[in-house]
Amino acid sequence: MSRRVPSSCTHCMRCRRKYRGRGEWNLVFAKGYVTGALCPSCQTPEENAEAVINEATLDYSKGRIDDAGRFVVEPRI
Repeated sequence: MSRRVPSSCTHCMRCRRKYRGRGEWNLVFAKGYVTGALCPSCQTPEENAEAVINEATLDYSKGRIDDAGRFVVEPRI
């Protein structure tokens, strides 16, 4: 469930650990905008479960940035 973390989100928003390109990091979105990243140690079980569900039901490979700068993904069919 690895995710590519944008260069603007290179540190965990809770512990400030630096992202080094490995591990199960999760991006945090608010209304379609990336607001930060969470390292595996700081993710709650609920946040991890939400990421697993989103990855199973949303097709991130077809994600795009809309005119307002929000990340938009389509459901898996």
